[in-house]
Amino acid sequence: MIPVCSVVTKKTLTEFKLLKFSIEQYHDVKWYLSCDTVVEEYYKETDNITLLSLIETDDCDHNVQSQEKLANWMKVMMTKFDVCNRALQENTYCLFLDSDMVFVNPIEEEVLNLISSKKVQAAICPHMTNNAHIEAKHGYYNAGMFFVNSLDFIKSWENLSKDYKKYNLYFEQQPLEFIHRDFLTANLPINYNLGWWRFNLPQTQGRISMFNERDDILYFGNRPAINFHFHCLRELETDNYGQFLVDFVFKYLKESKNIKYKDLYDTYHALKME
Repeated sequence: MIPVCSVVTKKTLTEFKLLKFSIEQYHDVKWYLSCDTVVEEYYKETDNITLLSLIETDDCDHNVQSQEKLANWMKVMMTKFDVCNRALQENTYCLFLDSDMVFVNPIEEEVLNLISSKKVQAAICPHMTNNAHIEAKHGYYNAGMFFVNSLDFIKSWENLSKDYKKYNLYFEQQPLEFIHRDFLTANLPINYNLGWWRFNLPQTQGRISMFNERDDILYFGNRPAINFHFHCLRELETDNYGQFLVDFVFKYLKESKNIKYKDLYDTYHALKME
């Protein structure tokens, strides 16, 4: 059983349903959700979900100019620390996932053993954009996926994030770049957290050719592709800059002979029709 935390609101519920379906094809999961009243009502009878109703509004976005929506975004994102704290009170570690993810392979045992045995205090994901300017602005690490087993790690991250404006940092994400230096951490390899931003620049577009198939399983290079990070079911206030990767992945799933992939595609299609 893997304890998994996420932040889910009315706007992100449909994408979370897809995340939940995809990872539960491979793992038994105990969920901890920071949520609003809509999500609380939807999952109140679900046995494997602990709900923390912490979110007052999801009228937020981090890609717009509205100061009110930016402030609301930060309030929502700060609840990730609350939900991780709750999970760590009941488990030796937890995995945090943004709601806009899709799993196409199981998390490797070597990764789970690394964090559950406490050989490291956290496992985090570099953005891997190969663009120093972008990462200087948004942070070297992506805060949408991480393993953690240390309450001190979460506390330090939360404390610096509270002062993000004072230090001119990018929301709660860029503080991770600084606090991880005081802890023993591991970088998850490139086959985890396959975000669209890793494939959209001139120097990284060629990475698409690294996807390949072995025994009906999707690989990225020599390692199985674990999970993708992109919006595929949420109505956005801006263009979906990751649509190219959404199209690529779901076309592959639709045409695959892998039963799990076909079921995942069918679930995606059904959720799209809701």
